[in-house]
Amino acid sequence: MERALQAQHVLENQYVKFATYRLEGETQVWWEGARRLLQQDNEAITWEIFKVDFYKKYFPNSVRVAKKLELMQLKQVSMMVIEYMSEFEELCRFSKFCQGAPEGYEEWKCIKYEGGFRDDIMSTVVPMEIRSFPELVNKSRVVEECSRKSAVARNNCKKFYKKG
Repeated sequence: MERALQAQHVLENQYVKFATYRLEGETQVWWEGARRLLQQDNEAITWEIFKVDFYKKYFPNSVRVAKKLELMQLKQVSMMVIEYMSEFEELCRFSKFCQGAPEGYEEWKCIKYEGGFRDDIMSTVVPMEIRSFPELVNKSRVVEECSRKSAVARNNCKKFYKKG
């Protein structure tokens, strides 16, 4: 939602008004009650206050802690790189580090992402020391595709020599 508001050049003091306009169903009912409680002094509800209340309701601390642990333990295992990246990005949203200072974030994200690779990808990609996340994802996809093609070629060679 924040990205959409920024992309539409909505002023930050209008975020709550625009975001709550988009709420539907149960979240709209929640907001009507929450707004009455938060606006007791007729003061404007800031975006930060809205987010805190929203997360309290829809992402309780126990869920956030579980997601952070899931991120710290995430491994690629049998997932394709694209599936691993998608899961990784989803879990990053719950990490305070990911939400913190942007200067150390990109490097941390790359190192954490590399740490979950399967051995075949890790041994090729990690020595490259890539610290741009989009580039790291791209290189890991290329390595995965090369590994797949190599495995297919090896398998075809085995079949060829068994026939002969």
